[in-house]
Amino acid sequence: MTLLQTRVDEKTARNFARAAKARGHTPYSFLQELVKDAADRPKPRTWKKHFEWLDSLGMKPVPYGIVAKQREEAGER
Repeated sequence: MTLLQTRVDEKTARNFARAAKARGHTPYSFLQELVKDAADRPKPRTWKKHFEWLDSLGMKPVPYGIVAKQREEAGER
C-alpha cells in the first residue's frame, strides 16, 4: 500500500488508517495534519513555561536536608 507516494507494509498502513479513523480523519487528512504539525516551528521554552510545567507535575517539595539525613542513615559519607 502507498501513503502519499511512500510504500509501507500492509500492517503499518492498517494501523495508520485505524489511528486516523479513531481521530476522525481519513488517512490522508491525518497524514497532512501530522506533516503540518511536524513542520511548525517549535514554541520557545521560556522560564515561565518551565515553571508552569513543573507546577503541572504536582510534585511535593522535598524536606530540607533529607538527602544528607538518608545518607547518614545508610552509613555513607
